[in-house]
Amino acid sequence: MEKVQTGSELDRELEALYQALMGRQSFLYHAADDPLYRSYADRYVQDGRLAMRDSMGAAAALTGGYGSSYAQTVGQQQFDEYLRKLSEALPELYGMAYQQYLDEGDTLRGQYDLAYQRLEGQRAQEAAAQAAEYQRQRDALADERYRQEQEAKAAQQSYKQQQDSYQNLVKLISASGYSPSDAELTAAGLSRASAEALRREFERTRQPVVRTVYYRTESPDSSSTRKSSGSSTVTGRSGSSSSSGTYKSGLSQR
Repeated sequence: MEKVQTGSELDRELEALYQALMGRQSFLYHAADDPLYRSYADRYVQDGRLAMRDSMGAAAALTGGYGSSYAQTVGQQQFDEYLRKLSEALPELYGMAYQQYLDEGDTLRGQYDLAYQRLEGQRAQEAAAQAAEYQRQRDALADERYRQEQEAKAAQQSYKQQQDSYQNLVKLISASGYSPSDAELTAAGLSRASAEALRREFERTRQPVVRTVYYRTESPDSSSTRKSSGSSTVTGRSGSSSSSGTYKSGLSQR
């Protein structure tokens, strides 16, 4: 499996390729430094020497086996012919070296472009991942805010329902002495002790109230004075009353 490069590794690779591209020297050709030229030269010199030897041998045979200046001349001509062929090969070798120079440049540019594309692709992936994470966090915050709002609404509604249940239950107990169940007390948020206190208050108000009021009145008259005394009793929740009294009469003193 190919190792996935990190952003910093791609940055370093891209920088190295850029420096290699920008640091390339202009093309210069030195035949002595060209391995291919040296190979050509070794072969042509060797072939030239062989041709020179053969030519000198053939010329010597024509002169009875003795060497002569003619044989040397003929041999040197053969050797020079191979050196001329080597010289004629120089433009081809130059072109091959220059094409190699261009190919190396193209390879570096291709490697640079590929590294740049990988870096840009990785940056795009990282940006997309960051955007997705940012959106996920926003969605999570929105969901949490919605949940809190719904909980607040539910709590508010529950509180209102409890307040309504509380008021209705208090009214019911106060008006009729109703004994609520535990579920009703829980729904209203009313304690059992408070409910019992309301019931006792209701029972107390149902008991008759007796109050006795004593009074005495005098009615002045021209001939006599009428005196009366008695009591009045008030009973029941509505304040019903009954009264009884004794009246006394006597002469008025002049």
